[in-house]
Amino acid sequence: MDIGGTFTDCVVIDERGAVTLAKSPTTPHDFSEGFFDALDLCATKLGLEVEQLLARSDALSHGTTVATNAVVQGRGAKVGLIATAGHGDAILMMRSIGRVAGLPPAELLSFAHTKKPAPIVPRELIREVHERIDCDGEVVVALDEDQTRAAIAELVEAGVDGIAIALLWSFRNPDHERRVAELIAEQAPDLYVTRSSALVPMLGEYERTAATVLNNFVGPETSSYIRSIEQRARRRGLRAPFQLMQCNGGLTSSAEAAKAPLLLLESGPCGGVIGSQFLGRELGYENVIATDMGGTTFDVGIIHAGRAERTDLSTLNQYQYYVPAIDIQSVGAGGGSLAWFDETSATMRVGPQSAGSEPGPVCYGAGGTEPTVTDADVTLGVIDPAYFLGGAKTLDGDAAVAAVARLGERLGLAAVETAAGIVRIADLHMAQLIRRLTIEKGHDPRDFVMFSYGGAGPSHASTLARELGIGTVVVPLASAASVWSAWGVASSDVVHVHQREQLADFPLDLQALAPVVDELRRDAREQLRSEGFADEQMSLRLVADVRHRLQIHVIEVPFPAGPLDVSTSAALLTAFEQRYESLYGAGTANVEAGVELVRLRCTASAAAVKPVLSAARATGDDAPPPPASRTVWWPEIGAAAETAIYREHSLRPGATLPGPAIVELDVTTIVVRPGDTATVDDHGNIVLTIGRER
Repeated sequence: MDIGGTFTDCVVIDERGAVTLAKSPTTPHDFSEGFFDALDLCATKLGLEVEQLLARSDALSHGTTVATNAVVQGRGAKVGLIATAGHGDAILMMRSIGRVAGLPPAELLSFAHTKKPAPIVPRELIREVHERIDCDGEVVVALDEDQTRAAIAELVEAGVDGIAIALLWSFRNPDHERRVAELIAEQAPDLYVTRSSALVPMLGEYERTAATVLNNFVGPETSSYIRSIEQRARRRGLRAPFQLMQCNGGLTSSAEAAKAPLLLLESGPCGGVIGSQFLGRELGYENVIATDMGGTTFDVGIIHAGRAERTDLSTLNQYQYYVPAIDIQSVGAGGGSLAWFDETSATMRVGPQSAGSEPGPVCYGAGGTEPTVTDADVTLGVIDPAYFLGGAKTLDGDAAVAAVARLGERLGLAAVETAAGIVRIADLHMAQLIRRLTIEKGHDPRDFVMFSYGGAGPSHASTLARELGIGTVVVPLASAASVWSAWGVASSDVVHVHQREQLADFPLDLQALAPVVDELRRDAREQLRSEGFADEQMSLRLVADVRHRLQIHVIEVPFPAGPLDVSTSAALLTAFEQRYESLYGAGTANVEAGVELVRLRCTASAAAVKPVLSAARATGDDAPPPPASRTVWWPEIGAAAETAIYREHSLRPGATLPGPAIVELDVTTIVVRPGDTATVDDHGNIVLTIGRER
């Protein structure tokens, strides 16, 4: 299950690999309604009651936006913060970057109009206590317990829902944070409590504090949501594990997710990237640009050398915080993105505002009045109003054209010209985001295959690929592309990340490092064992974060295989130098100036139930029926043309579809532009070969 901004997706995969999917409108007033609506629809397609479906399931896995929405909409818990004396304002100062963190370039150019976000913990709910631990973990000033008790009492009196604890150097020695948590449990046992040393034991006062406060901000609502979904599912027959997708690309139990809901931020898009990593390995693609265009946003993740690229530093609502996560970046360019006239520049803009699921695009007929990217696709003829969502929903095509035409009048353009402009602007926003994640990080997009999914993605993929010089686009498993993030959740392993700050200069003292490595591995195994996994099911991956001395940014370097020995330090240094130069250019890695280890990280995974990638089956031995046709306006030729229309029942493995053509699946519309070619492979993926510019 995956809850998006517009639709909630359900994917059921049987033991043969057959996929049954359903989409239901997301219900922001109560996300569980959309969750069970989609589940009911999938059960109906299978000829089952939902109780039968849940009882026969091996696992129920879920990617959710509940935590993300709570932060963006500012409707989380009332949080109190306990900090070290003299450092309570760190969360408010935001390391002087709060005005601009995470903003797109267009907003950065107007600095005078930038501002900090609303504080997730106001100054009146911050309490400072006397204590001090130094950088070596030694206690310099003992915790003042009387002062701490008084601080807790004041926060309880103020009506907080939870308390975040973020003390200096607590990741070196968590004793003071543990004691504060014990005192809270004595005075107010029902409060939601987060310790920074338990959540993100990392160097960086502001980012660690922000993570701790954010976890507390989303904790009560998210925990309540998880419990309600699980209880309702179990009442309806679920006996299998209920798992949540994390931003680190793996699943975790509902109990663990309730303790650290921060790890659920952006969990839905992570499912799509992990699904692309899984399918890419099966198809032999080592380098993949995973692109997800839904109704609200366009999300991108990079898979390089078979692994999804990751980050320790994320940004949400201008708060930068630490959490090990797949590096996914987003831009407001989904199917529901609004096209509007900018009075200041007298030009047309697209996004980042979105019509969302309520009221949605004008063509939905639910009260929307401003044109969206989806309305533009309807106007161009790309989307058939009579066959939206596989015919499950009829769109108001005339209303879409009229809305686009009204915007065109202000621009002096016809409706189709305006629609083409809307699509072009949205496509360029998306292409620029991909450039930031590839070219600006040392990757050439021409070395990658693009995976395109989400309800709106395959309609725009070929234009993006041509803009970036990418030669191949894969629409994964045909109809499953529209629910690919949910499919990716089903292909994920159980994952936990254990890390330790460990500042050390190269060459490394391996004798001092070995006990830390052993402890990380031991903790990782013990956690998976506690969840019922045997040692042979586990996989541990150890990496080091390394940087040049006195620099800020670190680079992740995998530990060489085998035990630690005299060659380990040299191998890590060589790997760092190679990766640094791939990012910043040959000769830039001046290792003679000094290199230091910052932290160690052990990612522990255990294989969960996996989908089976089966070969596509033809529906009969007879030849596929000839395609239908309709008029589509093509910006490439600047005119309307009669265009071949294919539907899923007319496709066979090995089929070749020359452009221009439209492929209409149950939910997704794939556009094969003039000069491109689409083929259907043996697994049911539709592969677009992008023609060169004429």
